[in-house]
Amino acid sequence: MSTTMFSPVTMSTQLYITSQPSAITARVAVAGEIDLATTPVLRERLLRVLRDQRPDLLDVDVAGVTFLDCTGLGALVAVRNAAIRAGRQMRVSHPQPIVRRVLEVTGLLGVFTAPTTGPAPALSAYPSTVGPAPAAVPQPPGLKVAA
Repeated sequence: MSTTMFSPVTMSTQLYITSQPSAITARVAVAGEIDLATTPVLRERLLRVLRDQRPDLLDVDVAGVTFLDCTGLGALVAVRNAAIRAGRQMRVSHPQPIVRRVLEVTGLLGVFTAPTTGPAPALSAYPSTVGPAPAAVPQPPGLKVAA
């Protein structure tokens, strides 16, 4: 088991990362704030676990996370994409209400907390949630748009 404490900006911004390796599932427990100051270490640590331990499943336990901003979300998405490209899976477990709400609002709760059974599907197996662009955007009456 290894633990990392990271405090790059202020003493009030801390992130604790503990990993428990396994041949099948690597569990990484995260506690503290995931923000602009701590995200680089979280991303690097999760990618290192994927690279070095090569688990079938990377389980990121966020039970101890008290704050999650957009940079943290970006890191989780990047790590998940890296896992899928490597033929592995990643999930986020035990999100507390504040983290759960951020994941819900961004549409990522189901992506990160979906059950993980069987082999990881190919990246192309995940449908895009972005629909086609509208043919034209209707303009409200009285609004003039310069061409």
